[in-house]
Amino acid sequence: RYVVFLELFLQTAEKHFMVGHRVTYYVFTDRPGDVPSVTLGEGRQMVVLKVRNYSRWQDVSMHRMEMISTFSRQRFLHEVDYLVCVDVDMRFRDHVGVEILAPLFGTLHPAFYGAAREDFPYERRPQSQAHIPSDQGDFYYMGAFFGGSVAEVLRLASACHQAMVADEANGIEAVWHDESHLNRYLLDRKPSKVLSPEYLWDPQLLGWPAVMKKLRFVAVPKNHEEIR
Repeated sequence: RYVVFLELFLQTAEKHFMVGHRVTYYVFTDRPGDVPSVTLGEGRQMVVLKVRNYSRWQDVSMHRMEMISTFSRQRFLHEVDYLVCVDVDMRFRDHVGVEILAPLFGTLHPAFYGAAREDFPYERRPQSQAHIPSDQGDFYYMGAFFGGSVAEVLRLASACHQAMVADEANGIEAVWHDESHLNRYLLDRKPSKVLSPEYLWDPQLLGWPAVMKKLRFVAVPKNHEEIR
């Protein structure tokens, strides 16, 4: 369903994302026939990976970690050095380059980068594998922009998927799904780089505060209910 955002995503990525470097865009979709044709620069290619559809958007979100770990083993480990995992209902509006790369990186959530730790929307129920007590936590990371070396991302995605399987067996679903598990993982295994909210922002919801010198990767206006 989100394939409708892909054309703008790719067009803006070609202007701003890793310009001058070899890039493979791996597109996870249940509708490969709807993927638009976009002209890409030299050394840049798109690979469409068919995945199954889920009726609930929460399930799409939670199975993302499973998809990343599966394809990392099958392909990514042999084809690329780094993975940058992002949502597609976004557009690039300024430079995003090799400065983001690290063995493992996360991105500060734009709505909570200035919040107190006790106000982070972590999973607070001890029954969940994603549980973070109120006196713990460094930052609140966004599930829509993380990455690192393929081996590190595989480790993260596999751990998060296994934690979600354990939660499901116990009849619990983390409050923010895969994002809750991402935050638990990054608390236990600190990322080597933390990106500012410049790298993931929503101007419609948050405006453009003076503290943000640039908005590099921004949300595209959309009707969530209509898409879901």
